[in-house]
Amino acid sequence: MRPHERWNSKFQIKKGAWVFIPTKETIDNGLQIKKLIEKHWSFPKYYFHLIKGGHVRALHEHKKHKFFIHLDIKNFFGQINRSRVTRSLKEYVSYEKAREIAVESTVRLPESTEVKYILPFGFVQSPIIASICLSKSALGRHLTSLKQQNEYAVSIYMDDILVSANNSEKLMMEIMRIKAASEKSKLLLNAAKQVGPDTRIKAFNIEISQDLLQITPSKLQELANTYATSENDHQRAGIFNYVLSVNPSQVEAFLQS
Repeated sequence: MRPHERWNSKFQIKKGAWVFIPTKETIDNGLQIKKLIEKHWSFPKYYFHLIKGGHVRALHEHKKHKFFIHLDIKNFFGQINRSRVTRSLKEYVSYEKAREIAVESTVRLPESTEVKYILPFGFVQSPIIASICLSKSALGRHLTSLKQQNEYAVSIYMDDILVSANNSEKLMMEIMRIKAASEKSKLLLNAAKQVGPDTRIKAFNIEISQDLLQITPSKLQELANTYATSENDHQRAGIFNYVLSVNPSQVEAFLQS
C-alpha cells in the first residue's frame, strides 16, 4: 500500500505530533498487526495503558507510599522510527516481516525537511508498537528492574511514568538513573513536565497522596455537569462508575454538584 493511501486526512496537535485518520484498510491491517504482536509478546502488567480502565489502576498502585514522582517521555511516538520498530519486532518474527510492519506502521513526518518516519497517533497498532519498543529499550529495562524492587511502585501509562516510594532521597536519585536510561535509549524525558518527589502530585486529573486518590475539583464539576445533562444512560453509568472507582467518598459530592 502506498503511503498516501493509508490515511484519509491528518492534522497537527503540536510541533512534531500529528494525528493521521486511517483508511478502513489501514485499520484492518493495523488490527492484524496488533493481534500478531499480542500473540508473540506479553506486555508488562504495569503498562496500564494496555489495560481497560488502566489510568485509575495505575494510580491505585502508589497509594501505599509517601512520595511520588511523575515523568513524561517527550514526543514518545515521534521518537520511534522504522529502525527501532524493526529491531524490537525481529525477536518475534522474521526480519522481513518486522521491516514490513515497520513500514506499514510509520508515516513520514510532514513538517520535516529531512526524510524522517515516525509512529503516528491514530493508527490502531501504534500503542502496542510503542510499548514493545519501550520495553526493549534501556529505559524500559531499567523501569522493569525498578518494578521488581519491593520498595518502589512503578506504573506506565503510555508516555507517563509514575514512581513512588517512602524515601524521597532515593526517589531523587532514581530520577537521575531514569534520565540516564532515557538518554541512552534516545527516548528523552520532558523536563518541563517533571513533578516530584512530593507527598502530593496530580496525574490524569486525579490528585494522589498516601492512602488517597481524589478527582480534582474542576474535573469533578465537569463530570457532574455532563452527568446532569446527559440523556444517555450508558454515559451516565460510566461517569458514575468512574468516580466510584477513584474515590467512593466523592460520589455524594459529585451527585450534589
